[in-house]
Amino acid sequence: MNYAVISDIHSNLEALECAVQEIKKRGTDQIICLGDVVGYGANPSECLKLVGDAADEIILGNHDRAIEDIELRNEFNDWAREAVEWTAGVLSEKEKRQIRDFAPIVIDRKRNVTWTHGSAYEPDEFHYLFTSSDAKSSFQILETDFCFFGHTHIPSLFSAKSQEARYLTAGIYQLSKGERYLINPGSVGQPRDRNPRLSFAFFDSKELTLEILRLDYDNQKAAQKIRKAGLPAYLADRLL
Repeated sequence: MNYAVISDIHSNLEALECAVQEIKKRGTDQIICLGDVVGYGANPSECLKLVGDAADEIILGNHDRAIEDIELRNEFNDWAREAVEWTAGVLSEKEKRQIRDFAPIVIDRKRNVTWTHGSAYEPDEFHYLFTSSDAKSSFQILETDFCFFGHTHIPSLFSAKSQEARYLTAGIYQLSKGERYLINPGSVGQPRDRNPRLSFAFFDSKELTLEILRLDYDNQKAAQKIRKAGLPAYLADRLL
């Protein structure tokens, strides 16, 4: 099975359209979205529609849940909270129902892969995975050899047996049979590794290959839309 794995779109339509175009050009069996379709950016409705049309599975991210979870929203920093409040105000009830249907975690035992937004441990809590120590709790409860997660916006890989922990650059990586992995494809809509190019992954579960792609897109246009919407300028600057 060949998967295209996208995550952390954050209402960035320009980045999402670019990623989906590349995925369709390359071809894949399934498209998986690891959550945070909305938040930060200026096109939440358009991104929800495009992801809904393109993806075979959509995971619930913390920014998605915060559209209606006020308690969670209040844990956000000022920029994120302001963006979520703006997003909640522009989404229709139908779009909010769409978000309610997103699953916090999907464990596909048949295909030996788990999809979640944060840690596989307590997926409703959206724990971050930055270090090997962070990854331990996920490995302890993981029921599959492969787990893809988002949330940090940084392409990265953790392995259980070799205890490897590394950030990933663009390229193809050969995975090992019998090893267990936690893999982050990076962010389509708001990368945070000092590289403004969008990031996503292809995963071939038969050949055990992982490919991280970084693509240029019109981030100037995406940033301009954020400013025009009256959202915090910092959220626009962060894309550049």
